[in-house]
Amino acid sequence: MTTREPTILHRASWLVPVSSPPIEDGAVLVHGERIVSAGDYGTVRSQAPAGTCEHDHGSAALVPGLVNAHTHLELTGFAGLIPLPQPGFPAWLGKVFEHRSAFSIESMRRSIDQGLHQLTASGTAICGDINNGSCLEPAPKTSGASRHVFFEVLGFDRQGLTDAVGLDMLNAFAASARRSPAMSLAAHAAYSTSPEVIRDAKGWCRRTGRVFSIHAAEHAEEVEFLRSGRGFCRELLQGLGRWAARWSPPGMSALAYLDRLGVLDRQTLVVHAVHFDGEDWEIARRRGISVCFCPRSNHNLSAGPPDIPRALGLGLVAALGTDSLASNTDLDLFREAVFTLDQYPGLSPEAVLAMITLGGATAIGQAQSFGAIEAGKSSRLLAVAIPESASHNHLAESILLQGKRGAWKWVSSCTNV
Repeated sequence: MTTREPTILHRASWLVPVSSPPIEDGAVLVHGERIVSAGDYGTVRSQAPAGTCEHDHGSAALVPGLVNAHTHLELTGFAGLIPLPQPGFPAWLGKVFEHRSAFSIESMRRSIDQGLHQLTASGTAICGDINNGSCLEPAPKTSGASRHVFFEVLGFDRQGLTDAVGLDMLNAFAASARRSPAMSLAAHAAYSTSPEVIRDAKGWCRRTGRVFSIHAAEHAEEVEFLRSGRGFCRELLQGLGRWAARWSPPGMSALAYLDRLGVLDRQTLVVHAVHFDGEDWEIARRRGISVCFCPRSNHNLSAGPPDIPRALGLGLVAALGTDSLASNTDLDLFREAVFTLDQYPGLSPEAVLAMITLGGATAIGQAQSFGAIEAGKSSRLLAVAIPESASHNHLAESILLQGKRGAWKWVSSCTNV
């Protein structure tokens, strides 16, 4: 420990590590950006060095900073431009194209800064952020929320990764990635990205030990395209001059197609998964993929509800993401979580709380630092005000509801906002 930063003991009526059961009258000892120890107050207090500052948060639950596993912060500037909900993916995408031409690289960078501020102001410690090249460096510590950057590649008519992004861009990204583990490649989707590019992007992630992300089974138009090669997605590619005459429809679901390409494993994050069928869920279980759900975005695009209970029942790593402000009204994970509880009354609040903390951190490859209150992990923690009458059985639900109401605060000096 250095002497420049004080050691702080945070005490509250509840400690919710997420990776283990809640502890009544719990405490967390932090020094700088890391947790030193956590547990019941008496034990942790006995481990505190002389001169430790003590902060009693009273009737509150100490929880990990949230993890938003799927965002598009470049699109933060779209807030309010597209009326929501839209009648379907084609109508929504038309609105995106209508406005996107007005967004310069500089405006997208400003959007990322604005998005990071919104994430920090709603309790998120780190996000998985899809980026198309406007800003590939992870956010500086002074910005509050951190980014795990997923550099998204696409190009249905491209022959490989270098053809899709260019050698200079790929080399610059690889150089940045060598300096930071919070950088990965992502492919957009099977209907917008050639099989060669998808394989190459996953191959780079495998070689470098990074999580690979891809949108899959988000809308009915994708299902139709991969089954038959016809419909909106083909018309879109032809209209953009991106159609590849050599391509033949695989005649299968998006996940089965990705499995055939050999890109599914425990370091693959599949986003949306709205139109998974029984065979898809079996593939997901067998390959051990992670799944990020974006229920409000799916609702706003009239895509349908994903089968979140099925994913949890299979023991998959499951996370929540807010997607972008082109398809959502805010970047608040507490709001996303409460919406999820409302839409799926059978889900346990404990499971949903795990999806926006440890599940998200695991899905984006950041569980070594985020998602749980454990020694060595990030000290970006929240104190959520909890009614004194709240019982152990209703603790997770109280945390989510109070979080949605804004009844929380950052507890570590490095993230106070």
